[in-house]
Amino acid sequence: MKNNAGTILMYNCSGPEFSKLRQIFAMLRLRMRVVEPDRYHVPLAELEKGMGEPGEAQEPLPESMLVFCGLGDLLLNRVLEVIRVAQLPPVGMKAVLTANNREWNTRELYEELLREREEIAAQRAQGEKK
Repeated sequence: MKNNAGTILMYNCSGPEFSKLRQIFAMLRLRMRVVEPDRYHVPLAELEKGMGEPGEAQEPLPESMLVFCGLGDLLLNRVLEVIRVAQLPPVGMKAVLTANNREWNTRELYEELLREREEIAAQRAQGEKK
């Protein structure tokens, strides 16, 4: 029997302002793995399993980030809704572990999320001009 419903990789979510977020994840039986800068080189799939040897510490990410691993669609939607309703501090970067990104490291994922954010902003700006 599984003792957890999925895993959340957490970046820069360790301050007291994130205690409610951690409580929500615990209530939903989600495993939380805090990823420190000395593990940014480890593939996401290994981080999900708690694997990967520390390396040289890298510059910390400039904002918080969550990576949802092994959650079904229903649970993921429930988690996102609970976060929204709870009015928690914003987490600007969120991703789901997929077959396409599981071998990426933290920096690769973060750079892709930045590109996606910029594309969305450009599309919105284009839509406002029409």
